[in-house]
Amino acid sequence: MLRRTFAFLCLASLGALCDRALQVTFFPQSEPQLLGRVGEKFVTAATSPDGKWVAGLCSSGPEQWTVTVRETASGRPLMAGPVAHPPGTTNPLAWSPDGRTLAVGGSGEVNLWEVAKGQRRTLTAEWLVREVRFSQDWLLARCDNAVFVWNWKTGRLVKRLGQDHLLAAAVDQTAGVLATASFQDSIRVYALPQGKLVRTLAAGPAAVGLEFTEKGERLASAFRYGRERGRDLGVYFDWRAGRQVHKMPEPDLVGFSVAADGSRFLTRGPAGGHIWNPAKGKLVHEFSSPSLLTDSLSADGKWVASLPSDQADLLVWSSDGQGQPHRLKHPNRPFRFQFFAPGLLQVVDGACSVWKVD
Repeated sequence: MLRRTFAFLCLASLGALCDRALQVTFFPQSEPQLLGRVGEKFVTAATSPDGKWVAGLCSSGPEQWTVTVRETASGRPLMAGPVAHPPGTTNPLAWSPDGRTLAVGGSGEVNLWEVAKGQRRTLTAEWLVREVRFSQDWLLARCDNAVFVWNWKTGRLVKRLGQDHLLAAAVDQTAGVLATASFQDSIRVYALPQGKLVRTLAAGPAAVGLEFTEKGERLASAFRYGRERGRDLGVYFDWRAGRQVHKMPEPDLVGFSVAADGSRFLTRGPAGGHIWNPAKGKLVHEFSSPSLLTDSLSADGKWVASLPSDQADLLVWSSDGQGQPHRLKHPNRPFRFQFFAPGLLQVVDGACSVWKVD
Protein backbone atom coordinates (compact mmCIF):
# COMPACT_ATOMS: atom_id res chain seq x y z
CA MET A 1 0.00 0.00 0.00
CA LEU A 2 2.82 2.41 0.91
CA ARG A 3 4.63 1.62 -2.36
CA ARG A 4 1.51 2.36 -4.40
CA THR A 5 0.96 5.65 -2.56
CA PHE A 6 4.59 6.66 -3.07
CA ALA A 7 4.44 5.76 -6.77
CA PHE A 8 1.22 7.71 -7.20
CA LEU A 9 2.74 10.81 -5.57
CA CYS A 10 5.82 10.58 -7.77
CA LEU A 11 3.73 10.31 -10.92
CA ALA A 12 1.54 13.22 -9.82
CA SER A 13 4.60 15.39 -9.18
CA LEU A 14 6.11 14.39 -12.52
CA GLY A 15 2.85 15.24 -14.26
CA ALA A 16 2.73 18.67 -12.64
CA LEU A 17 6.30 19.35 -13.73
CA CYS A 18 5.50 18.28 -17.30
CA ASP A 19 2.44 20.51 -17.36
CA ARG A 20 4.55 23.43 -16.16
CA ALA A 21 7.22 22.72 -18.78
CA LEU A 22 4.59 22.59 -21.52
CA GLN A 23 3.11 25.89 -20.37
CA VAL A 24 6.51 27.56 -20.42
CA THR A 25 7.43 26.05 -23.80
CA PHE A 26 4.19 26.40 -25.73
CA PHE A 27 2.25 29.04 -23.80
CA PRO A 28 4.74 31.77 -22.84
CA GLN A 29 3.57 34.91 -21.07
CA SER A 30 2.27 37.44 -23.57
CA GLU A 31 4.18 40.54 -24.56
CA PRO A 32 3.09 43.83 -22.95
CA GLN A 33 0.33 45.49 -24.98
CA LEU A 34 0.36 49.21 -25.78
CA LEU A 35 -3.10 50.55 -24.96
CA GLY A 36 -2.42 54.07 -26.17
CA ARG A 37 0.00 56.97 -26.42
CA VAL A 38 -1.24 60.55 -25.97
CA GLY A 39 -0.09 64.11 -25.38
CA GLU A 40 3.12 66.02 -25.96
CA LYS A 41 5.50 68.10 -23.86
CA PHE A 42 4.16 66.51 -20.66
CA VAL A 43 6.28 67.24 -17.60
CA THR A 44 4.37 64.62 -15.66
CA ALA A 45 1.23 62.56 -16.16
CA ALA A 46 -1.26 60.34 -14.33
CA THR A 47 -3.50 57.64 -15.79
CA SER A 48 -6.94 56.82 -14.38
CA PRO A 49 -7.15 53.50 -12.46
CA ASP A 50 -9.01 51.80 -15.33
CA GLY A 51 -6.47 53.05 -17.87
CA LYS A 52 -9.06 54.93 -19.96
CA TRP A 53 -7.88 58.51 -19.37
CA VAL A 54 -4.50 60.23 -19.22
CA ALA A 55 -3.98 63.57 -17.47
CA GLY A 56 -0.82 65.50 -18.29
CA LEU A 57 0.80 68.73 -17.14
CA CYS A 58 2.42 71.11 -19.61
CA SER A 59 4.20 74.43 -19.10
CA SER A 60 3.59 77.13 -21.68
CA GLY A 61 5.79 79.73 -19.99
CA PRO A 62 7.00 81.00 -16.62
CA GLU A 63 4.33 80.26 -14.00
CA GLN A 64 1.93 79.15 -16.75
CA TRP A 65 0.71 75.57 -16.46
CA THR A 66 -2.07 73.64 -18.12
CA VAL A 67 -3.61 70.28 -17.32
CA THR A 68 -5.15 68.27 -20.14
CA VAL A 69 -7.12 65.01 -20.06
CA ARG A 70 -7.30 62.73 -23.10
CA GLU A 71 -8.77 59.34 -23.89
CA THR A 72 -5.98 56.76 -23.84
CA ALA A 73 -7.04 54.70 -26.85
CA SER A 74 -7.96 57.51 -29.26
CA GLY A 75 -6.18 60.60 -27.91
CA ARG A 76 -9.52 62.41 -27.93
CA PRO A 77 -9.38 65.47 -25.63
CA LEU A 78 -11.85 65.56 -22.78
CA MET A 79 -10.90 68.74 -20.93
CA ALA A 80 -8.15 71.29 -20.41
CA GLY A 81 -7.63 74.09 -17.95
CA PRO A 82 -5.03 76.30 -16.21
CA VAL A 83 -3.57 75.35 -12.85
CA ALA A 84 -1.63 77.35 -10.26
CA HIS A 85 2.06 76.58 -10.69
CA PRO A 86 2.31 72.88 -9.78
CA PRO A 87 5.86 71.61 -9.18
CA GLY A 88 6.33 69.23 -12.09
CA THR A 89 9.23 67.33 -10.48
CA THR A 90 7.08 65.75 -7.75
CA ASN A 91 3.60 64.16 -7.82
CA PRO A 92 1.00 66.90 -8.24
CA LEU A 93 -1.55 64.71 -10.11
CA ALA A 94 -3.76 61.92 -8.79
CA TRP A 95 -7.00 60.21 -9.83
CA SER A 96 -9.82 59.29 -7.48
CA PRO A 97 -10.44 55.54 -7.06
CA ASP A 98 -13.53 55.72 -9.30
CA GLY A 99 -11.55 57.46 -12.08
CA ARG A 100 -13.99 60.37 -12.31
CA THR A 101 -12.14 63.09 -10.41
CA LEU A 102 -8.65 64.42 -10.98
CA ALA A 103 -6.73 66.20 -8.19
CA VAL A 104 -4.15 68.79 -9.27
CA GLY A 105 -1.87 70.28 -6.64
CA GLY A 106 -0.74 73.84 -7.11
CA SER A 107 0.39 76.95 -5.29
CA GLY A 108 -1.61 76.97 -2.06
CA GLU A 109 -4.47 74.89 -3.41
CA VAL A 110 -5.72 71.60 -4.79
CA ASN A 111 -8.08 71.70 -7.75
CA LEU A 112 -10.57 68.86 -8.08
CA TRP A 113 -11.74 68.40 -11.66
CA GLU A 114 -14.85 66.34 -12.35
CA VAL A 115 -13.54 65.49 -15.77
CA ALA A 116 -16.73 64.32 -17.52
CA LYS A 117 -18.44 67.63 -16.73
CA GLY A 118 -15.35 69.86 -16.79
CA GLN A 119 -16.31 71.26 -13.40
CA ARG A 120 -13.70 72.35 -10.87
CA ARG A 121 -13.67 72.74 -7.10
CA THR A 122 -10.81 74.29 -5.12
CA LEU A 123 -9.48 73.18 -1.73
CA THR A 124 -7.19 75.59 0.13
CA ALA A 125 -3.81 74.20 1.16
CA GLU A 126 -1.99 77.44 2.18
CA TRP A 127 1.41 76.49 0.69
CA LEU A 128 2.84 74.97 -2.47
CA VAL A 129 1.52 71.40 -2.78
CA ARG A 130 4.27 68.86 -3.41
CA GLU A 131 2.14 65.75 -3.66
CA VAL A 132 -1.49 64.58 -3.77
CA ARG A 133 -2.82 61.09 -2.99
CA PHE A 134 -6.22 59.41 -2.72
CA SER A 135 -7.26 56.66 -0.32
CA GLN A 136 -10.93 55.77 -0.76
CA ASP A 137 -12.87 58.91 0.35
CA TRP A 138 -9.76 60.70 1.61
CA LEU A 139 -7.44 63.02 -0.29
CA LEU A 140 -3.99 63.93 1.03
CA ALA A 141 -1.96 67.01 0.08
CA ARG A 142 1.63 67.33 1.30
CA CYS A 143 3.26 70.73 1.56
CA ASP A 144 6.69 71.58 2.99
CA ASN A 145 5.33 72.52 6.42
CA ALA A 146 1.91 70.88 6.69
CA VAL A 147 -0.22 68.02 5.48
CA PHE A 148 -3.94 68.23 4.72
CA VAL A 149 -6.50 65.42 4.52
CA TRP A 150 -10.00 66.05 3.12
CA ASN A 151 -13.06 64.01 2.36
CA TRP A 152 -12.79 64.77 -1.34
CA LYS A 153 -16.42 63.87 -2.06
CA THR A 154 -17.78 66.50 0.34
CA GLY A 155 -14.81 68.88 0.47
CA ARG A 156 -14.76 68.64 4.28
CA LEU A 157 -11.34 69.03 5.89
CA VAL A 158 -10.65 65.86 7.90
CA LYS A 159 -7.39 67.10 9.44
CA ARG A 160 -4.62 69.66 9.04
CA LEU A 161 -1.32 68.86 10.73
CA GLY A 162 1.59 71.29 10.80
CA GLN A 163 5.06 69.74 10.63
CA ASP A 164 8.27 71.40 9.46
CA HIS A 165 10.53 69.99 6.74
CA LEU A 166 8.10 67.31 5.54
CA LEU A 167 9.73 64.85 3.17
CA ALA A 168 6.94 62.27 2.79
CA ALA A 169 3.38 61.47 3.84
CA ALA A 170 0.92 58.63 3.25
CA VAL A 171 -2.69 58.03 4.25
CA ASP A 172 -4.80 54.88 4.49
CA GLN A 173 -8.52 55.15 5.15
CA THR A 174 -8.95 51.41 5.74
CA ALA A 175 -6.63 51.63 8.75
CA GLY A 176 -7.72 55.20 9.49
CA VAL A 177 -4.19 56.57 9.77
CA LEU A 178 -1.80 59.19 8.42
CA ALA A 179 1.99 58.74 8.41
CA THR A 180 4.48 61.58 8.06
CA ALA A 181 8.27 61.80 7.82
CA SER A 182 10.35 64.95 8.31
CA PHE A 183 14.06 65.65 7.98
CA GLN A 184 16.04 64.49 11.02
CA ASP A 185 12.90 63.19 12.75
CA SER A 186 11.11 59.94 13.50
CA ILE A 187 8.15 58.73 11.45
CA ARG A 188 4.89 59.75 13.08
CA VAL A 189 1.61 57.85 12.72
CA TYR A 190 -1.65 59.67 13.53
CA ALA A 191 -5.17 58.30 13.95
CA LEU A 192 -7.76 60.16 11.88
CA PRO A 193 -9.98 62.10 12.08
CA GLN A 194 -8.88 62.99 15.62
CA GLY A 195 -5.25 63.52 14.63
CA LYS A 196 -3.97 61.77 17.77
CA LEU A 197 -0.34 60.64 17.61
CA VAL A 198 -0.50 56.86 18.09
CA ARG A 199 3.03 55.75 17.18
CA THR A 200 6.54 57.00 16.48
CA LEU A 201 8.91 54.84 14.45
CA ALA A 202 12.70 55.06 14.37
CA ALA A 203 13.92 56.57 11.11
CA GLY A 204 17.08 57.63 9.36
CA PRO A 205 17.92 61.33 8.77
CA ALA A 206 16.15 61.60 5.40
CA ALA A 207 13.18 59.44 4.42
CA VAL A 208 12.89 58.74 0.70
CA GLY A 209 9.15 57.99 0.89
CA LEU A 210 6.28 56.33 2.75
CA GLU A 211 3.86 53.66 1.49
CA PHE A 212 1.14 51.75 3.35
CA THR A 213 0.74 48.12 2.24
CA GLU A 214 -1.32 45.06 3.18
CA LYS A 215 -4.51 47.13 3.59
CA GLY A 216 -2.80 49.60 5.89
CA GLU A 217 -1.30 47.06 8.29
CA ARG A 218 2.32 47.61 7.21
CA LEU A 219 4.34 50.71 6.37
CA ALA A 220 7.31 50.81 3.99
CA SER A 221 10.04 53.43 3.87
CA ALA A 222 13.72 53.91 3.04
CA PHE A 223 16.37 56.22 4.50
CA ARG A 224 19.52 58.02 3.45
CA TYR A 225 22.25 58.79 5.98
CA GLY A 226 23.98 61.85 4.52
CA ARG A 227 27.74 61.42 4.70
CA GLU A 228 27.33 57.84 5.91
CA ARG A 229 25.65 56.53 2.78
CA GLY A 230 26.90 53.02 3.52
CA ARG A 231 24.16 52.87 6.17
CA ASP A 232 21.30 53.54 3.71
CA LEU A 233 18.50 51.00 3.85
CA GLY A 234 14.84 50.17 3.31
CA VAL A 235 12.63 49.31 6.29
CA TYR A 236 9.32 47.44 6.56
CA PHE A 237 7.32 48.34 9.67
CA ASP A 238 4.55 46.74 11.67
CA TRP A 239 3.44 50.22 12.71
CA ARG A 240 0.78 49.02 15.14
CA ALA A 241 3.40 47.13 17.16
CA GLY A 242 5.97 49.88 16.63
CA ARG A 243 8.59 47.46 15.34
CA GLN A 244 10.71 46.90 12.26
CA VAL A 245 9.68 43.70 10.49
CA HIS A 246 12.77 43.71 8.31
CA LYS A 247 15.68 46.01 7.38
CA MET A 248 17.09 45.86 3.85
CA PRO A 249 20.54 47.44 3.37
CA GLU A 250 21.23 49.34 0.13
CA PRO A 251 24.39 51.50 0.31
CA ASP A 252 24.08 54.78 -1.59
CA LEU A 253 20.31 54.32 -1.89
CA VAL A 254 18.57 55.88 -4.89
CA GLY A 255 15.01 54.88 -3.95
CA PHE A 256 12.61 52.05 -3.23
CA SER A 257 9.39 50.47 -4.50
CA VAL A 258 7.00 48.16 -2.69
CA ALA A 259 4.15 45.93 -3.89
CA ALA A 260 0.72 46.89 -2.58
CA ASP A 261 0.22 43.38 -1.18
CA GLY A 262 3.58 43.48 0.62
CA SER A 263 4.95 40.49 -1.27
CA ARG A 264 8.01 42.32 -2.65
CA PHE A 265 10.19 45.25 -1.63
CA LEU A 266 12.76 46.68 -4.07
CA THR A 267 15.74 48.81 -3.08
CA ARG A 268 17.78 50.58 -5.77
CA GLY A 269 21.39 51.77 -5.77
CA PRO A 270 23.35 53.44 -8.61
CA ALA A 271 24.79 50.14 -9.88
CA GLY A 272 21.81 47.85 -9.28
CA GLY A 273 19.59 46.70 -6.47
CA HIS A 274 17.86 44.00 -4.49
CA ILE A 275 14.37 42.49 -4.34
CA TRP A 276 13.20 41.20 -0.99
CA ASN A 277 10.33 39.33 0.62
CA PRO A 278 9.94 41.85 3.47
CA ALA A 279 7.69 39.70 5.66
CA LYS A 280 10.21 36.85 5.77
CA GLY A 281 13.35 38.98 5.57
CA LYS A 282 14.46 36.96 2.55
CA LEU A 283 16.48 38.20 -0.40
CA VAL A 284 14.66 37.08 -3.56
CA HIS A 285 16.90 38.49 -6.26
CA GLU A 286 19.96 40.72 -6.68
CA PHE A 287 20.36 42.57 -9.97
CA SER A 288 23.08 44.62 -11.64
CA SER A 289 21.83 47.48 -13.79
CA PRO A 290 23.16 51.05 -13.56
CA SER A 291 20.48 53.71 -13.14
CA LEU A 292 19.62 56.77 -11.08
CA LEU A 293 15.88 56.24 -11.63
CA THR A 294 14.03 54.04 -9.15
CA ASP A 295 12.46 50.90 -10.57
CA SER A 296 8.71 50.30 -10.15
CA LEU A 297 7.10 47.14 -8.78
CA SER A 298 3.66 46.00 -9.93
CA ALA A 299 0.90 45.84 -7.30
CA ASP A 300 1.23 42.06 -6.98
CA GLY A 301 5.04 42.18 -6.92
CA LYS A 302 5.43 39.97 -10.00
CA TRP A 303 6.85 42.57 -12.39
CA VAL A 304 9.54 45.24 -12.31
CA ALA A 305 9.89 48.17 -14.69
CA SER A 306 13.46 49.51 -15.07
CA LEU A 307 15.30 52.08 -17.17
CA PRO A 308 19.03 51.26 -17.20
CA SER A 309 21.35 54.21 -17.76
CA ASP A 310 23.18 52.40 -20.55
CA GLN A 311 20.05 51.50 -22.55
CA ALA A 312 17.40 53.46 -24.45
CA ASP A 313 14.49 51.07 -23.82
CA LEU A 314 12.38 50.55 -20.73
CA LEU A 315 12.61 46.97 -19.50
CA VAL A 316 9.84 44.94 -17.84
CA TRP A 317 11.06 41.78 -16.14
CA SER A 318 10.02 39.15 -13.60
CA SER A 319 10.85 40.11 -10.00
CA ASP A 320 12.35 36.65 -9.38
CA GLY A 321 14.89 37.28 -12.14
CA GLN A 322 13.62 34.42 -14.31
CA GLY A 323 13.11 34.65 -18.07
CA GLN A 324 14.03 37.36 -20.52
CA PRO A 325 12.94 41.00 -20.03
CA HIS A 326 10.40 42.64 -22.31
CA ARG A 327 11.67 45.76 -24.08
CA LEU A 328 9.21 48.65 -24.38
CA LYS A 329 10.34 50.99 -27.13
CA HIS A 330 9.46 54.71 -27.12
CA PRO A 331 10.38 57.52 -29.53
CA ASN A 332 12.19 59.37 -26.74
CA ARG A 333 14.03 58.18 -23.67
CA PRO A 334 11.47 58.00 -20.79
CA PHE A 335 12.00 60.06 -17.66
CA ARG A 336 9.04 58.89 -15.56
CA PHE A 337 7.38 55.47 -15.32
CA GLN A 338 5.18 53.69 -12.81
CA PHE A 339 2.86 50.75 -12.31
CA PHE A 340 -0.31 52.61 -11.29
CA ALA A 341 -2.93 49.82 -11.16
CA PRO A 342 -2.88 46.00 -11.34
CA GLY A 343 -1.36 45.04 -14.68
CA LEU A 344 -1.08 48.65 -15.93
CA LEU A 345 2.10 50.66 -16.48
CA GLN A 346 2.47 54.28 -17.60
CA VAL A 347 5.59 55.70 -19.23
CA VAL A 348 6.26 59.41 -19.80
CA ASP A 349 8.76 60.59 -22.41
CA GLY A 350 7.02 63.86 -23.32
CA ALA A 351 3.92 61.89 -24.31
CA CYS A 352 2.37 59.30 -22.00
CA SER A 353 2.19 55.66 -23.07
CA VAL A 354 -0.02 53.18 -21.24
CA TRP A 355 0.89 49.48 -21.31
CA LYS A 356 -0.95 46.37 -20.18
CA VAL A 357 1.44 43.88 -18.57
CA ASP A 358 0.12 40.36 -17.90
